[in-house]
Amino acid sequence: MNKIISIDKLEIGMEVVALDKSWLETNILFHRFRIQSLDEIQKLRDNGIRRVTIRLPDPQPVPPPAEYLLRSPIREDAPSEETSTVREMVTLTVPSLEEWTILHEKTIAVVTKSFNDIRMGNPLLVDPLRQQVLATLEMLLRDPRKNSFLVTLSEVDDESYLHSTNTMILAMGMGLQDGVPRDELPKWGLAALLHDIGKALIPIEILKKPGKLNPSEWEAMKRHPQLGYAILSKSLVDPIRGVCMSAAIEHHERNGGVGYPFGLDLPDLNPVSRSLMVLDIYEALTAGRVYRSALSPAKTLSYLLEKEIQRLDPRAVVSLVQMVGIYPVGSLVQLMDEQIAMVTGYKDPSNTAGQVDLMVIFKKPEQPLPEPIPLTLQSIDRSHVKQTYHPRDLGLSPADVARYLDLSNRHGQEH
Repeated sequence: MNKIISIDKLEIGMEVVALDKSWLETNILFHRFRIQSLDEIQKLRDNGIRRVTIRLPDPQPVPPPAEYLLRSPIREDAPSEETSTVREMVTLTVPSLEEWTILHEKTIAVVTKSFNDIRMGNPLLVDPLRQQVLATLEMLLRDPRKNSFLVTLSEVDDESYLHSTNTMILAMGMGLQDGVPRDELPKWGLAALLHDIGKALIPIEILKKPGKLNPSEWEAMKRHPQLGYAILSKSLVDPIRGVCMSAAIEHHERNGGVGYPFGLDLPDLNPVSRSLMVLDIYEALTAGRVYRSALSPAKTLSYLLEKEIQRLDPRAVVSLVQMVGIYPVGSLVQLMDEQIAMVTGYKDPSNTAGQVDLMVIFKKPEQPLPEPIPLTLQSIDRSHVKQTYHPRDLGLSPADVARYLDLSNRHGQEH
């Protein structure tokens, strides 16, 4: 039998089976556990819990007559009548995601300052940018998942700070996957971080316009590759005067010479530029803009494969698909039984066609489950998935996505 009581009446030893808040609103992994200490009661208060449901002890059975006990002695090694297992309270602490968040935010701040320096007529400081690239590379080498899900955690932002940071993460992840020599990877990262630096000289009202640009505004926007090239040409640093300048002026060129500013064909472009033009589109579509809703990774990859591949380097598109998978970590998928789950990891991070772990979090849109349900599939493809969602489609913030991944990581550690 269960009973709802005030948090003030909760005592050590009581078995909690439900809280008065959704698990999404607390930092407590499971909402069924036995209270072990006063500190745990305080953690519930700190999470805003005011009422809890507890399981009352079963009534004590009437003891059998003494003569029965004499005939059937109880063995000391007999199994206990207590068969249910009760978890301990577990709170969430996953340092790796916290480290990524701190690094991500620091990099965005450094990029923002770089753009503002250019707007103010100050020189571009390369060392702070290089430090963030090297720190990101170190994290990528430590984390086999490559954390490509970070690009889906971006809030809508029409300026280039967030876009440049996310594209840098993707660029070095792709370079790692494609076997680029390790000492060359920082050049890939720096080129991605600075590919849109020319937008620092585009009027803010054009950059942040919440709608389609008119012809004159579009012509102004199309100047940013040349502006970026001019900004970077003032630097005496080798990578800046090399691959970074090339990427800045070439990333909007397209196969067949249909891009801008010069109408160059793919063979005429730097290999980094050919990869960046794919990553540039992928990041922009998955992150969204003030004038366009974000797409899920699966929908973005479908768009690239169906609508854009003729204008892009197909090898770079294939590399992107191999790197993130159709359903990368952090993807939200609606399964054939209508439930919505988040992809939380692959058994082999380098093979997204293999065994996959998910966390079922919604019974259907707008109906979160009382508790997340771990799920493992031997593989995941279109036969398993009805449709995909971007986190914002379901009202989830970047913090919510990171939270689900925390839940999954903690669950994996416990098993």
